[in-house]
Amino acid sequence: MGRALRTVRELGLTLAAVAGVACLALLLLGEVTGSTLVVFRTGSMAPTMPTGAVAVVQDVAAADVGPGDVVTVQRGDGSLPITHRVVRATPDPSVAGGVQLVLRGDANASDDPAPYAVTRVGRVLWSAPAVGAWLERVRTPPVMGALTLAAAALVVVTSWPRREDARGPVRA
Repeated sequence: MGRALRTVRELGLTLAAVAGVACLALLLLGEVTGSTLVVFRTGSMAPTMPTGAVAVVQDVAAADVGPGDVVTVQRGDGSLPITHRVVRATPDPSVAGGVQLVLRGDANASDDPAPYAVTRVGRVLWSAPAVGAWLERVRTPPVMGALTLAAAALVVVTSWPRREDARGPVRA
């Protein structure tokens, strides 16, 4: 095997190993901390979190959040969750640990139409602009197919039997 091909193979293996370890570490971190990722598909939280941003959201008791916190809550109508800033939080006496949250997107001129009655919310720990758009693109079938083919090619290249050269067996 030529020196250039060997270098490409080693670089590919190293990058795949680093990516694999990073994915496993993020998965483990999410499980341990109860965190998930939220991708912003609208501009209601701009400029703080514009369309295409991603946020790390941790599940917490609703009683632990207050004005100024950015939270993700489930909508009552079963549609996608919403992530907005807490304007007001008042205890809900009808539900143990319940809170009525009035929310507003940073880009919105008025509060959301109705308060959200919740016992748990996702509190935004931090966010990064544009990363969510990148993650959404990676999840498309063509990109996933290409990544699968690249991984398969890497397995074939690294597992293919090698010839011994004049200096003796090739050591990996």
